[in-house]
Amino acid sequence: MDGVLSLLKLKHMSQINILGKKGYLTDEERKQPLEHGCDYVTFKTCLDLSKPIQVIPYGRSKFLPLDLYSRDVASFICWWTNLVHKDLNGFSGFHSLKFELEGFNVIPN
Repeated sequence: MDGVLSLLKLKHMSQINILGKKGYLTDEERKQPLEHGCDYVTFKTCLDLSKPIQVIPYGRSKFLPLDLYSRDVASFICWWTNLVHKDLNGFSGFHSLKFELEGFNVIPN
């Protein structure tokens, strides 16, 4: 019986969106600010990624190696896809994303 209750609870939780509400996000909710930190940078944008994504490094470093930057971008996209994308009723695609580096440059390894 515990297994059945767990499955029912899991099904109910999968219907709760990133804002703690039930169902898809409204047009207004899609524009809510989104901030997510990874290992070396923080990403700031809106929930539906329609605004440019600000990439802000931790600390004062002016340079970040390409492999570390790429890993954080991949981590952010994976996190967003699993936790936010499911709540959108339509998404224009990753080809339209614009990342804006704030105060640092990416350097080759």
